[in-house]
Amino acid sequence: MNMSAQIAIPMNGSSQKPTYEFIDCRELALRWCLPESWVREQVRARSADPLPHVRFGKYVRFRWGSPELEDWAERRIVSSSNRVVGRALGKEST
Repeated sequence: MNMSAQIAIPMNGSSQKPTYEFIDCRELALRWCLPESWVREQVRARSADPLPHVRFGKYVRFRWGSPELEDWAERRIVSSSNRVVGRALGKEST
């Protein structure tokens, strides 16, 4: 059962605020091909850089296509220009 809400983003250049599709942890995990437990862990307050989300009481939702979520994902892109030399598999070299 898909619990996401379909919300259209206006494409006519109007001054209206853009609206987004709200999706749950399971749907985000499916779209990013990640375990749902990993997504939930990234929402927790103890995470160094928590996933941007909206809380509706105990329910957590993500604004699919929002600049905040896109920026969060962008910060995780690894390229040859931002790798730390001498590191292999995330462990410090000795």
